Amino acid sequence: MKKFRNIFFVWGIVTLLYTVWSIFSYFRSESFTFHLSGGLFVSGILLFAIGMFSHMSASGLFDGIMYGFKRNRRARLKEIDADYEEDEEEDPEDRQLRKHSAWNWVYVGVVSIALSFLVALI
Repeated sequence: MKKFRNIFFVWGIVTLLYTVWSIFSYFRSESFTFHLSGGLFVSGILLFAIGMFSHMSASGLFDGIMYGFKRNRRARLKEIDADYEEDEEEDPEDRQLRKHSAWNWVYVGVVSIALSFLVALI
């Protein structure tokens, strides 16, 4: 449960903020469950997106895209300091942990979206 603490913290804040904003902004005649369903949906999409981008980053998808930027930064830093050395690459075990952590965000996002649809049907 400790590994889900940050995820539920973000989920709760986004759901609460969107629900309150929705109640006071528009559709005032709708029920609380209508606004709660919207909040759950928005927080679910946000958590799903965070999880998918984190997983793509952990799997190395962005490494190829960022290679040019890193090479340019390395060249500029070498001009400033000739003794500059790059940091070590990430361990495969750390990448595996980041991938697993990213899937937790995806799971909570999908459950939140499903819960949103259930609340909307009630």
